Amino acid sequence: MELYYKLDDRPPLVKSLILGLQHLLSALPGIIGAPLVVASVLGFSIQETVILVNASMLMSGVGSMIQGLGFAPLKLGAKLPVIQGTSFAFVGVSITIGFQYGFAAVVGATVAGGLFEVFLSFYIHRIRKFFPPVVTGTVVCLIGMTIFPVAVDWLAGGKGAEDYGSLMYLGVGGVVFLLVVFFNQWFSGFISSASILIGLIIGYLLWFALGLLDLTPVTEAAVVAIPNPLHFGIEFHTGAILAMCVVYIVSMVESVGDYLALSNYCDTELDNKRLSAGIRCEGLSSALAGVFNSMATTSFSQNIGVVGITGVASRYVVAFSGGILIAAGLLPKFGALIVSVPEPVIGGAGVIMFGMILAGGIGILKKIDFSRRNTMVLALGIAAGLTVTYRPEIVNELPDLVKMVCGNGVALGAIVTVIANLVLPDSASAKEALAVASERH
Repeated sequence: MELYYKLDDRPPLVKSLILGLQHLLSALPGIIGAPLVVASVLGFSIQETVILVNASMLMSGVGSMIQGLGFAPLKLGAKLPVIQGTSFAFVGVSITIGFQYGFAAVVGATVAGGLFEVFLSFYIHRIRKFFPPVVTGTVVCLIGMTIFPVAVDWLAGGKGAEDYGSLMYLGVGGVVFLLVVFFNQWFSGFISSASILIGLIIGYLLWFALGLLDLTPVTEAAVVAIPNPLHFGIEFHTGAILAMCVVYIVSMVESVGDYLALSNYCDTELDNKRLSAGIRCEGLSSALAGVFNSMATTSFSQNIGVVGITGVASRYVVAFSGGILIAAGLLPKFGALIVSVPEPVIGGAGVIMFGMILAGGIGILKKIDFSRRNTMVLALGIAAGLTVTYRPEIVNELPDLVKMVCGNGVALGAIVTVIANLVLPDSASAKEALAVASERH
């Protein structure tokens, strides 16, 4: 793929801000959506919800900046265009812990789990050997396929919306979809690289012109929000920590796939040192997020699609995204303005971005030999991952701890793919075994 900006390129300030903003907008629904769900289910007050959302944007920004720029003294950051944010992967376990012990226990488990991920990062060279191209390609394809329904829900007005799929939502999202394709393919240079943001801006203005834009949250938001560490308190419970650590492992598996897909798009080798630094950054950022009233953070798959569409692989652009997120977390009015971008507008671009993730996985799989054995490994992983994605209720009767792993399509698909790759014999081994069996008979 031709890159407009390579990994270590530093675009001019204005261009970096513009390109960074489109990375941010692609990840924003997840960054604010996860804490909103948790706050709603656990019965947070409006003030507590605002604290949780602001903290999520702030800590997502800190993690994204470190991932892009790196922090040499502690060997942190993959130095890849990674947006790190509060993830829906942690919603289920956070709600379960919150109901059982209270949100202070969620904070304690988040901090402990983050430190556990930091520990695992030092052994990533041993873990990585389980991820050859047939495995990583399958996992990246699954990432694209399993999160694609999220973009469809955005396009249709948001999951659970009473007028889900209304022609108004689909029309505005469709305009954004066509604009992104148009500016990306019929233009070159900066216009092409900023195609997502251009589409989102025009879609936002169209939404405003139709009289659908509600700016009340912007006018009502405070001017400045000063972080208050451990606002919700902190408690440590063994059961809560063990459950959270399981989800951290699931998140780490998905992050390995994200980094490999990004390195492929960025035309950069993902060595063990870079991968270890990235995972370590996720763990430490998550631990800090708990202290500063947020949920755990992880790499965002959405941004792989942004890199794939725009050809902007500069890690400094993503560092600017982190800076914008930090400003949004500290300046609630600015954050509210960003949050006001409607879901159908983001969905119009999202279906393309998530499709690009799938395309990236296909690009990795293109490098393997599609032997009968490798085809079976791919088929088993895809089958396992899509089973729980399409029919999540199939794991309802499993124990809660098992359900946390098996209920995640990417995690289950990755586990099945790794096991299949280890267990199924390669062609040479199969022929040798067949020959030995023939001699015995």
